[in-house]
Amino acid sequence: MDESFQISAPKAVITGDYLAFTITDGEKQIPASISRTALATLAQGKPHNDLAVFEAHSERIRRAAFEMRRVNSTLDVVKLGSHNF
Repeated sequence: MDESFQISAPKAVITGDYLAFTITDGEKQIPASISRTALATLAQGKPHNDLAVFEAHSERIRRAAFEMRRVNSTLDVVKLGSHNF
Protein backbone atom coordinates (compact mmCIF):
# COMPACT_ATOMS: atom_id res chain seq x y z
CA MET A 1 0.00 0.00 0.00
CA ASP A 2 1.52 3.29 -1.05
CA GLU A 3 0.87 6.94 -0.28
CA SER A 4 -1.54 7.29 -3.21
CA PHE A 5 -4.12 5.37 -1.14
CA GLN A 6 -5.51 7.52 1.67
CA ILE A 7 -8.65 7.84 3.79
CA SER A 8 -10.16 11.10 4.98
CA ALA A 9 -11.26 11.97 8.48
CA PRO A 10 -14.75 10.60 9.14
CA LYS A 11 -17.98 12.54 9.00
CA ALA A 12 -20.45 11.49 11.69
CA VAL A 13 -23.79 10.57 10.16
CA ILE A 14 -26.63 10.87 12.62
CA THR A 15 -29.21 8.96 10.56
CA GLY A 16 -27.31 5.68 10.29
CA ASP A 17 -25.24 3.13 12.11
CA TYR A 18 -21.98 4.18 10.48
CA LEU A 19 -19.34 6.86 10.00
CA ALA A 20 -18.75 8.08 6.46
CA PHE A 21 -15.33 8.85 5.02
CA THR A 22 -13.72 9.19 1.61
CA ILE A 23 -11.05 7.01 0.04
CA THR A 24 -8.53 8.57 -2.30
CA ASP A 25 -7.10 5.86 -4.53
CA GLY A 26 -4.74 7.59 -6.93
CA GLU A 27 -6.98 9.92 -8.95
CA LYS A 28 -10.25 8.35 -7.76
CA GLN A 29 -12.42 9.51 -4.85
CA ILE A 30 -14.61 6.71 -3.48
CA PRO A 31 -17.26 7.17 -0.78
CA ALA A 32 -16.84 4.76 2.12
CA SER A 33 -18.29 3.95 5.51
CA ILE A 34 -17.48 1.92 8.59
CA SER A 35 -20.21 0.49 10.79
CA ARG A 36 -20.48 1.43 14.44
CA THR A 37 -20.33 -2.31 15.17
CA ALA A 38 -16.90 -2.42 13.49
CA LEU A 39 -15.82 0.56 15.61
CA ALA A 40 -17.01 -1.27 18.74
CA THR A 41 -14.96 -4.29 17.62
CA LEU A 42 -11.89 -2.08 17.25
CA ALA A 43 -12.58 -0.61 20.72
CA GLN A 44 -12.70 -4.21 22.04
CA GLY A 45 -16.18 -3.69 23.47
CA LYS A 46 -15.08 -0.94 25.86
CA PRO A 47 -17.02 2.33 26.17
CA HIS A 48 -15.79 4.56 23.37
CA ASN A 49 -16.22 7.61 21.19
CA ASP A 50 -16.65 6.56 17.56
CA LEU A 51 -14.55 9.41 16.16
CA ALA A 52 -11.73 8.73 18.65
CA VAL A 53 -11.74 5.01 17.76
CA PHE A 54 -11.59 5.87 14.05
CA GLU A 55 -8.61 8.12 14.66
CA ALA A 56 -6.82 5.61 16.91
CA HIS A 57 -7.29 2.79 14.38
CA SER A 58 -7.10 4.79 11.16
CA GLU A 59 -4.21 2.72 9.81
CA ARG A 60 -6.13 -0.56 10.32
CA ILE A 61 -9.19 1.02 8.70
CA ARG A 62 -7.05 2.26 5.81
CA ARG A 63 -5.56 -1.23 5.36
CA ALA A 64 -9.02 -2.87 5.39
CA ALA A 65 -10.30 -0.34 2.84
CA PHE A 66 -7.22 -0.92 0.68
CA GLU A 67 -7.72 -4.70 0.73
CA MET A 68 -11.39 -4.33 -0.20
CA ARG A 69 -10.55 -1.98 -3.09
CA ARG A 70 -7.94 -4.38 -4.44
CA VAL A 71 -10.29 -7.36 -4.28
CA ASN A 72 -13.32 -5.39 -5.59
CA SER A 73 -11.84 -2.58 -7.67
CA THR A 74 -15.12 -1.83 -9.46
CA LEU A 75 -17.07 -0.99 -6.30
CA ASP A 76 -18.65 2.47 -6.29
CA VAL A 77 -18.83 2.46 -2.47
CA VAL A 78 -16.71 0.69 0.16
CA LYS A 79 -18.54 -0.43 3.30
CA LEU A 80 -16.49 -1.85 6.16
CA GLY A 81 -18.09 -3.97 8.86
CA SER A 82 -16.97 -5.90 11.92
CA HIS A 83 -15.99 -8.87 9.69
CA ASN A 84 -13.21 -6.69 8.23
CA PHE A 85 -11.48 -6.58 11.62
